[in-house]
Amino acid sequence: MAALVAWALALEIEEVKVEPFPPDQPLSVSRKVDIVGQQGGRRRWRLIAEQVKLAAGQQVFEQGARGYFYGDGVDAGEGAPSPFFASSKQVTWRAKRARYDATADELYLEEEVEVRSDDGSLLLTSALRITPAERIEVPAAFTVKGQEMVLQGRSGSFNFPFALLRAEQGKLVVLPGEGLDGATSTTITADQLTYDRTQQVAEGKGNLRIREGGLEIRAPQGTYLRQQAQSILSGGVVLQEVAAGSSRDPLLADLRLAQAAPASAATPNPQNQEVTIIADRLTYDRNTQVARGEGNLEVQQGETTIQAAQGIYRRRESQSLLTGGVTLREPGRVLTAARLEGNHRDKIFVFEENVLYRQMATSTPAGGSGSLTEELRQAETEVRAARLVYNSRTGTSEFSGAVEFIQRGRKAKANQAIITPEKVELRGEVVIEQIEGDWLARRLQNPQTQADVDQPTVIYANHVEIEQASGNARFFGQVVIVQANRAVEGDRAEYSDQEQIFRITAEQAPVLLCDRGELNPIPRKTTEGLPGRDALDHLCRGANRLSGKLVTLNIKQDEYTVEGDGERQGMVQFRLTDAL
Repeated sequence: MAALVAWALALEIEEVKVEPFPPDQPLSVSRKVDIVGQQGGRRRWRLIAEQVKLAAGQQVFEQGARGYFYGDGVDAGEGAPSPFFASSKQVTWRAKRARYDATADELYLEEEVEVRSDDGSLLLTSALRITPAERIEVPAAFTVKGQEMVLQGRSGSFNFPFALLRAEQGKLVVLPGEGLDGATSTTITADQLTYDRTQQVAEGKGNLRIREGGLEIRAPQGTYLRQQAQSILSGGVVLQEVAAGSSRDPLLADLRLAQAAPASAATPNPQNQEVTIIADRLTYDRNTQVARGEGNLEVQQGETTIQAAQGIYRRRESQSLLTGGVTLREPGRVLTAARLEGNHRDKIFVFEENVLYRQMATSTPAGGSGSLTEELRQAETEVRAARLVYNSRTGTSEFSGAVEFIQRGRKAKANQAIITPEKVELRGEVVIEQIEGDWLARRLQNPQTQADVDQPTVIYANHVEIEQASGNARFFGQVVIVQANRAVEGDRAEYSDQEQIFRITAEQAPVLLCDRGELNPIPRKTTEGLPGRDALDHLCRGANRLSGKLVTLNIKQDEYTVEGDGERQGMVQFRLTDAL
């Protein structure tokens, strides 16, 4: 009874009448009870009930307790209304059961607790505890619903203006708004989730996840800026966009001067490949659907991994722009460049500035032919260029700007190169040169070629086509073949890989062959760096000259044949001193 009197002195009570009860039953206060709790000199809550019981020093209200919470009327930041309890000066509550501890000055609401405001906000839970620290603790699972957001948690806490809401194991659902494109909601989950209504900022710590229409962002921590519809995350961020299906295809073609992947190989739909972005720090704008990553940025798609210092990803267009040095890795190949622009929906990628492509060496497959061409195909290849455009759907790669191929046994230079699953095209001042002569001599198993291959063969042309499947090649426009002891000039040349035969022809002027013989070779340095025609003129000085309609170089038979027209026909055979 003393406790009840002390409690009544601290609170406003309307006409509370105490009826005597037998000693074995608690005291009961009948009639209506109206209590107002004040904390810090401010009215914070009010309780209205039909009946009260005294039990263990507490007042228990079990007849449908109801009442009000009073806030300070704190509004959200300028420019947008509050998503929760905008009318926080007075909100109503009801519960199936209420308890008040006068000693601790704490009010407990239990079972079917509801808190509502005039703006339609609703809090549902099974337990609330109002403390002297002007805080409402939620020790049970709860849901807060507003017009623009829904907040859930395993437990949490609020302040009286409902301006600061915290949730343990929380989930915040941001509903679509008029200012947002599309109608997709955003879900934010974290071990600890806080929403600050004044700042309009949600902060997550521990296992933070943001999900939106197939997009998921994971990070140890981060914030969501409601007014800007923007997320800022740090500590190792993963952005993953999941598409339908799980098929994968390589991002880059097999860029080699010879055999690439079979043209008949099926190309999976790139739209079925998920895009994953990893970065130290990532900002995602929900309005524009643009992600910006900084620090150890990594983009993953299928078996392709792209690394860069920084970049952006436009989710709506499925496009990326990576800068600060880019490295693309796939099984068996590495590509580097200064910057990259990618269309991840169609898988078209543009690499610019100091492009370097490396195709790793592979072992010769069992049962292979073991031919020179096959060995070249298995060797490591480097491609350097100023720019590369790769279309994964068609398997086409377009290099431009000082293109250079380097491969064991040969290298090539051109102004432009186009690689498809069917062929390799080199255009504009094409130069193909034999390198590593010692290796080539051993590979041909012909000791007599040792001295000659030290002076590598060089082929000049305006346009070269190499078939991927067969290794056959065609040369067009001012074709010049320069060797240590001879040179050939024509308008067109064809090379058969299986027969290892060159056929050089000319449409108007006859094919010219200059032969210096065995004892009068031209040192390589005297023709190195010269254009094709100048190199030919230099080698032809003092050499025997043969001309005809067709010149055939037979690598296997170590011979060449010069054929004339209908009036002049002839054939000369002697040892051939090079192989390509």
